[in-house]
Amino acid sequence: MSFFGYSVDAPKRPRAGFPAKGAILKKLWGYGWSHGGWVMICRRRIGSIFLASLLALLLAGAAPSQERVDQSDYLEYARSSADWTWAHLDEWVAQWKEGFDPENVFGYRAPGRLLEMAVIYATLCEWEDSPQSAAYAARAKEVLLSYGGYRSYYPESVARQRPDYADGVPALPDFFTVMRYIRTYDTLKRLGKLSSDEAGEVEGVIVHSIDYLLRTAEWGTMNRTMLRAESFAWAVRAIPGHPRSGIWEMQRKALGDDNWGNWEIEDATIYHGVWLYSLMGYADCLGLTDELFKTPEMYYYAQYFLNLICPADMVPDFGDANWMTNWSHYLVFFEAAAKQYENPQMKWAALAIARHFIDFNDPTNVGLGYFLMDCYRWGSDDLIPEKPLSLSREVMEDVQGKKIVFRDGWEKASTYLLLNYRDEGDGGLNFRDYLRDAIPVEEEKMTHGHADENSLVMLMSGGSVLLHDGGYRDYMPSGPFGAYRQDYFHNRLCVRPEKIWMGQEEGEWRYSHRDAVPGQSILEFLHNAGSYRIVRTQKVDFISLPEFDYSRTRLIDDKMGYEWDRIITYIKDPEVFVVFDIFKSRIEEYFTLANLWHTRVIHDQGENWYDTGYDKIGGNELDESHRLLIAFPTTHFRLQGTESERRHYQDETLIHQTTAHHFELGGTDAFVTVLMPHPADVSPGPLAGMIRPAVVIPETAGAGVILQAGPVEITIGIKQDLRMDMCRDFRRPRYTFESGKIQYGDLITNGDFVFASKKGKELTYTIVNMTKAIYKEQVLFEAKPSYFGLAFDASPETKGVGKVRYWRGTAAIR
Repeated sequence: MSFFGYSVDAPKRPRAGFPAKGAILKKLWGYGWSHGGWVMICRRRIGSIFLASLLALLLAGAAPSQERVDQSDYLEYARSSADWTWAHLDEWVAQWKEGFDPENVFGYRAPGRLLEMAVIYATLCEWEDSPQSAAYAARAKEVLLSYGGYRSYYPESVARQRPDYADGVPALPDFFTVMRYIRTYDTLKRLGKLSSDEAGEVEGVIVHSIDYLLRTAEWGTMNRTMLRAESFAWAVRAIPGHPRSGIWEMQRKALGDDNWGNWEIEDATIYHGVWLYSLMGYADCLGLTDELFKTPEMYYYAQYFLNLICPADMVPDFGDANWMTNWSHYLVFFEAAAKQYENPQMKWAALAIARHFIDFNDPTNVGLGYFLMDCYRWGSDDLIPEKPLSLSREVMEDVQGKKIVFRDGWEKASTYLLLNYRDEGDGGLNFRDYLRDAIPVEEEKMTHGHADENSLVMLMSGGSVLLHDGGYRDYMPSGPFGAYRQDYFHNRLCVRPEKIWMGQEEGEWRYSHRDAVPGQSILEFLHNAGSYRIVRTQKVDFISLPEFDYSRTRLIDDKMGYEWDRIITYIKDPEVFVVFDIFKSRIEEYFTLANLWHTRVIHDQGENWYDTGYDKIGGNELDESHRLLIAFPTTHFRLQGTESERRHYQDETLIHQTTAHHFELGGTDAFVTVLMPHPADVSPGPLAGMIRPAVVIPETAGAGVILQAGPVEITIGIKQDLRMDMCRDFRRPRYTFESGKIQYGDLITNGDFVFASKKGKELTYTIVNMTKAIYKEQVLFEAKPSYFGLAFDASPETKGVGKVRYWRGTAAIR
């Protein structure tokens, strides 16, 4: 579907015909793409029924599967979609007229679909010498010559109110689609399909619109800049001798050079796709596609997005994004990357997207057809797709990507968890500052990013969505309380430098009587305007081993004065995720810590556990064959409960565990959450019964949990403060075993992380960053002394014991 000419590529179900969707389309003309994607461009707030209609259309179920997709399938879909649009053109324009909104905050917008149809027809005319070629050229030319006339529907009185229309209403005001008009003209002009008068008329439209584009310049390594650069590039190519072409070329270079061979500053699924697609269009215009794909950044992004693909056959939505949107951009990118890099795994990614989302038997979406034309142009049938084999890994590292995927395979039923710890970072400072100073984006991480650092973006298992991100926004610049960008819309720890009013349940002793006292709502306490707080993130550790995968990532809030480490352990058998959230205060202060998890449905619950699932996201009904048990094994001094919320355009439920108290300098606190995916027909009660807290000594030094899986007892333990070992500075090493040791049940070690599996008299263990481990009185491992000279205190002592990276072993225990 196209909104103001911008293609929106939601999954499509076969539909009976054009009139059936007319009622919905009338409502949709109030929506379009701008700085942040889906926005409301009428002046009233979106009503729930109105929004539901929108999402029902956007998030319709997946298309019928087609096992093999050839390049010719893309071409024929494009051709057929253009023919379908031409056949229904009068109805389409009539609906545009009926829904035309002169008060649109973005100003004038011409009918959608026309430019995409024109590009397809012009391209077919160039490629094919057939009886239809003349008709194709005539249809494309008609769009070019009539397109400016739609401006007559825009009232002069409204135009006078806009300072950017001082030189007249532009025929091509939308920088998402300007290049489509120019691209059509460039082709027809080259083929000699326009008279000199016709060419002059079209060039007048282009010149006026490109000069209008100069009024709204944005720059930096981001999608909107690249769209502008692409438009300038096509203008220079199509009208090289125009007196203004030197200015266009100057701006083409100014904007394009920043993006070529550089890192994008955005962290949002929708806009990654827009940026990549526009960058490819820019390179195509300049004849530099091969050179673009030789840049290391493009190869990085190809691997990055390949490794992010989830069992739903798409890059999960994070940052400014919605469920399963913009897949067509990634389809084109993977087709092009597969050909350029001769990479069968990227071809597999393209095929997975195409089979999941496209109904080739219903070629009625010309916006999609426009993208598929580029799939045909830039892709290849020469590669045999190969499914990737990599499992849990960093995607791709801890500087630019800052994501970790936990997975057990690449099937639709595979388990997949995505951790996003990407902060705003140090890159693109000038670009980020420009955006912050020029546009109203205070809820965003520059740009299009959310306060989602250290959040769990997506969890899928057995084909079911079990955890999901919060969505984009209700309206501009953000919805209520910064919806859906602020921290409390994400699966993460939220921190506030004050203490919540806790209240008490009947019979408790917090106050001078035993009566129940209502506490403060968690969301009420956390809610604010949604303004983004700049924080820093770091990877502490990541290890992938046969029995488990382990990560530790850190968020640092320098202004609020705390650190938060999220430790994830993915246990392979039984399949369980254990999540530790460790708070460390850098100041003396009262803090409230809220461990937040979001879901659609709570199917069952018991003491300190909830059995949850997602039945739908927006209008998209989901597989419910699996559910997620969320359990809190540690409960001392914790508030716990659920609250209703609005998230991702639908009613959801917040599950929280919260504490609030005064912290001394360096004080820590720990939350433990166990996430257990399971088939829906498996009772959650016995699963919850497998989980119990580990006895940790000293109690505040570590945190641990024990899973009883039949005869196997698995212990997971973590050190809360990784600096607790440091006991001296006059020599190295700065630590000793005694200064850092913690006891987890019967196991004592100074390691950062413990994974121990006991079955009968056999103990299998992995301990990270340690010098020694003891089970009861039995030494499991002890590093040998080594030479550590050059003591700062000038002493002759040289004997010391250094920590091993990790040690794995099996011992017969007594």
